[in-house]
Amino acid sequence: MKENINEEDRENPSLLEMIKEEELVEETKEQKENKGKSPVFSLNNENLMEVLEYLNETETLKFLDLNRLLNKFKRVYCRYHLNEKFSVKFLSNKKFRKRVNSIFNKDSIMGLSLLTDETNFSIKDLSIDDLKYCSIIDINYCNNITDVSAFGNLHTLKLTRCLNITDVSSLGRIDILDLEGCKKVTDVSALGGVYDLKLFDTNVSDVSALGGVHKLDLSYCHNIKDVSALGNVHTLNLTGCENITDVSMLGGVHTLSLFFCPNIEDVSALGSVNTLSLSCCKKISDVSKLGGVYDLDIGECNGIEDESEFGSVDDLDIGGYNGIEDVSALGNVHTLYLSGCENITDVSMLGGVHDLDLSRCDGIEDVSALGGVHILNLSNCDNITDVSMLGGVHTLNLTGCENITDVSMLGGVHTLNLSGCNNIMDVSMLGGVHTLSISDCDNIKDVSKLGGVHTLDISFCDSITDVSMLGGVYDLNLSECDGITDVSMLGGVHTLNISDCDNITDTSMLKGVYNLII
Repeated sequence: MKENINEEDRENPSLLEMIKEEELVEETKEQKENKGKSPVFSLNNENLMEVLEYLNETETLKFLDLNRLLNKFKRVYCRYHLNEKFSVKFLSNKKFRKRVNSIFNKDSIMGLSLLTDETNFSIKDLSIDDLKYCSIIDINYCNNITDVSAFGNLHTLKLTRCLNITDVSSLGRIDILDLEGCKKVTDVSALGGVYDLKLFDTNVSDVSALGGVHKLDLSYCHNIKDVSALGNVHTLNLTGCENITDVSMLGGVHTLSLFFCPNIEDVSALGSVNTLSLSCCKKISDVSKLGGVYDLDIGECNGIEDESEFGSVDDLDIGGYNGIEDVSALGNVHTLYLSGCENITDVSMLGGVHDLDLSRCDGIEDVSALGGVHILNLSNCDNITDVSMLGGVHTLNLTGCENITDVSMLGGVHTLNLSGCNNIMDVSMLGGVHTLSISDCDNIKDVSKLGGVHTLDISFCDSITDVSMLGGVYDLNLSECDGITDVSMLGGVHTLNISDCDNITDTSMLKGVYNLII
């Protein structure tokens, strides 16, 4: 059977075989990720022969017919990727380029993809015709490239930190264009037709021609002052553009980042923006017009005085702002991030929030009203002692809450993190929790009731010595548990981590463990 396959391949050489002959094809990321898994869906001959060993004659004929058909589709519809070595060879060697293009001319292929980070090669005699089968070119850190006129018909072009490119006037028809760090590019007036344009950390100053771009990244373009022409851009990133002061014309933008734009004061025109980041905009004080924003980040905007308008915002981030004290108007927010807001004391009105982050809010003591929250993060809230009303929370993070002692009412929580809660001693009521971490809980000794937990982390718990009742746990982490010596009853665990358990010497009973980490 193998002779027939090879004979057919010799009679009808495909592009795939021709490229393999030149060692052009680098194993794709997907193939690497699936290495060692079932070979049924792989098209290479080695795995094909392995499958054939299990088929009868009729099945073999059907399988080979299907495989030939799949290979045909692969030749016609797939993109071929040249590895770094041969990407350089394609761009710098006209003879080699001609050979590859002749193969593409014979087999109808969607496109060729080139990728290289090599800095010391020169593009020679490259024309638009040479690249007619190329779809994607990704060339990074290549200072020898100056003329990019041949790249104008590509779908995707990435020229990250190619420092000697100056003229990009021929690239206006490209769909996705990345010129990050191309410091000598200053004139982008021809790029208004690009769909996705990245000019991150360039010296561009005039962006008046870019109003037709769908997704535009101008992060850290310090020379930009006027963005009035960008009101029709769908997704606009102006992070770190410190010289922008006027954003009054950007109210029609869907997703807008003004993160760390320190000179913006007036955001009253941005109430119709869907997703808005104003984090670290220190001069903003009035946000009364932003109540209609769906997803709003005003973290570390220390000048804001009134948050009462944000009750209708869906996703609100005010993390790190110590000026906020009253959060009573935020009870209808879906996702609320208040991490590090140390002056908040009363959270009784937040029981209707779906996803609530109050980590590092040291002023909070009473959380009895939060039992209806779906995802609740109270990590490192040092003054919380009573969590008896939180049994209905789905995902609860109490990491580092050292004053909590009683967790008997939390058996109905799905995912519970008690890492570093050193005053907890009794976890006998937590056997119904699906995912439980008691890592670094020094005073827990008895885990005999936790055999029904699906995923259990008891790492760094030196006081635990007996794990004989944990054989039914699916994923068990015992790393750095120096008190454990006997793991003979854990052969049924699927994933078991016993790394740095210095006193475990006999692992002979763990042969049934699917994934054993030692």
